Amino acid sequence: MGLISIPFSAFLYWLMLRSGKEVPFPKRGLLLLLLAGAGSVVLSIILTVPLSAIVSFFRLGVFTNPGEWLSAIRTDPAAVNELVQNAKNSIQPTFLFNLISMFFTAGLLEEGLKFLTCRGAIRKKGMVRTWMDSVVCFAVVGITFEFLENIAFGMDLDFISALVRSLGCAHFVFGVIMGYFFGKYRVTGQKKYAWLSFVVPLAYHTVTNALMASIELSKAYNILGSIAGISHMVATVVTVIVVLRWQKHKTLDVPVLQKAANKKEAVI
Repeated sequence: MGLISIPFSAFLYWLMLRSGKEVPFPKRGLLLLLLAGAGSVVLSIILTVPLSAIVSFFRLGVFTNPGEWLSAIRTDPAAVNELVQNAKNSIQPTFLFNLISMFFTAGLLEEGLKFLTCRGAIRKKGMVRTWMDSVVCFAVVGITFEFLENIAFGMDLDFISALVRSLGCAHFVFGVIMGYFFGKYRVTGQKKYAWLSFVVPLAYHTVTNALMASIELSKAYNILGSIAGISHMVATVVTVIVVLRWQKHKTLDVPVLQKAANKKEAVI
């Protein structure tokens, strides 16, 4: 079912790459962007396991009472399951826990990896010549991340769930937001926009994922989680419309500052 995302990803690639049809990216540069997106997915899958474990350890009280857990592991490994079950029964799931968990495993990890890998790719000369180029670069990385993530995690989904996941191209939206603010940094030279290019997608990703993960907590969170999921689809449509308008009116066809484009950009 993960293959359902192919036509949606193909459309988004076409939408973004048509911005550079007059002066296209270097072929090697485009390849670097695709590799950046793929590398981000692989690294996120690898790093999610230890990060999720650490968050779970905090929730289960492993770090507050390590002696009891170490003793159980050494003397009676079977007792560890009992400790886990007792901890789960005594600690009710909360939105705060989901928020913290999603901050590390979704917001910080995934947005951080995309941000760093894309910045590495766009160091190649000729990649970011205008504000719009920045949007395109980060969006391509986001689309690639989304596509491969859908392939990896969408195979076990039913048709409707896979279709909804494909329609809500959140990483594409995050990529456009990231590229917009980073491009504004390149145009103005103001470092606050470089920070916003990372912080805004991180916050949006963290909060919406936490709300969707909290759907079963209560009726209120069920409604809020559903709204968060729908917001991804709405945001995708709105972002496509905005990008089309930018392209039509050449709104972001603003040359970047050469000084900002050439320096090492050690801002984050």
